[in-house]
Amino acid sequence: MITSTTWNPTTHADYDILKGKDVFSADGEKVGSISEILHPNMDMPAARGRHFFLLDPGLMKDWFGGFNQVYLPESTVDEVRSDRIVLSLTAEQIKQRGNEWTAQPTGLANYRRA
Repeated sequence: MITSTTWNPTTHADYDILKGKDVFSADGEKVGSISEILHPNMDMPAARGRHFFLLDPGLMKDWFGGFNQVYLPESTVDEVRSDRIVLSLTAEQIKQRGNEWTAQPTGLANYRRA
C-alpha cells in the first residue's frame, strides 16, 4: 500500500527519514535519490523550509550539467509518499533549472549533515 501525505515536517527527525528515498518529478520521472539531509543550524519550526537535500542524480546527472551532487531545496518538495518523494516540478522544469542546484548554497557551512 502506498501512503501519500502532504509534506508537513515538524521535527528534524521528520527530515532524516527521507534519506535514501527515490525522488520523482511531478510527471513521474525518476530524478535520483536523497543521499544526505542538510539541516539548518536552528530549532524547529524556524528551520522549516530551509533544509536542503543532497541528491544523487544517478543516470539523470545530465539534467544537472553532469554534476554528481545536487543541492535540492526543500521548497521543491511537493509530496512525501511511503515509497518516494515527489517534487512540484515536471521533468522539463527540472532540466531547465537543474544547474541552479549544483553550486553549494550560501551558508552551508552552518548546516548539520545527516
